[in-house]
Amino acid sequence: MEKANTIAIVFDDHLLFADSFSALIERLELFSAVHTLNDKRELTHFLIKHSKIKIYLFLDYYLKNENGLMLINEIKRLNRQLVIIVMSSTVSPVVVTNILDYKPQGFISKSSGFDTIIECLTTITNGHQYICPVISKIVDHTDNSTKTPLTARELEILQYFAQGLSIAHTAEKAYLSKHTIVAHRRNMMAKVNVNSITELLLYAREQELI
Repeated sequence: MEKANTIAIVFDDHLLFADSFSALIERLELFSAVHTLNDKRELTHFLIKHSKIKIYLFLDYYLKNENGLMLINEIKRLNRQLVIIVMSSTVSPVVVTNILDYKPQGFISKSSGFDTIIECLTTITNGHQYICPVISKIVDHTDNSTKTPLTARELEILQYFAQGLSIAHTAEKAYLSKHTIVAHRRNMMAKVNVNSITELLLYAREQELI
């Protein structure tokens, strides 16, 4: 990792954790700069402005109005050198498998210490995905029956529904037709065996997917 050409961003809406984690990252002395952000628009502008610089993004899974996975699809195209490391305190097998479906370069527990973070960055630098020991234990005890039946695209659409967006507005956000959104909604309800969008959102919240 070339320090002069790499920036770290800690994106978390819990400011106390974000500041303490940023301080921990700074102690590594592996990055030319470490930034703490909690606004999606600010993050987007930062990635566009620094599109030619390698950025390591430490992304919280649980955000105020959505989960962090919603951001992944949006920001990957803004910086092709972006390295995404998801941080989470979850112990839910469904959430863990859902996060791994998005193929982040790293996945660490929010309780991770100095050594784990160094191991994570070293593994990623060597071209491999890193999953910390806490998360690995959950993966090892997870079978296919705990995997969510919903695809990453369906979960993205479900997030928009959870925000109260209409079918038309969701179609606009997802760059899809209204007919496609309706079809996705119907398919999701069939997959989890519910009869309404309210029941679908309840299922997703119970599974910590939104």
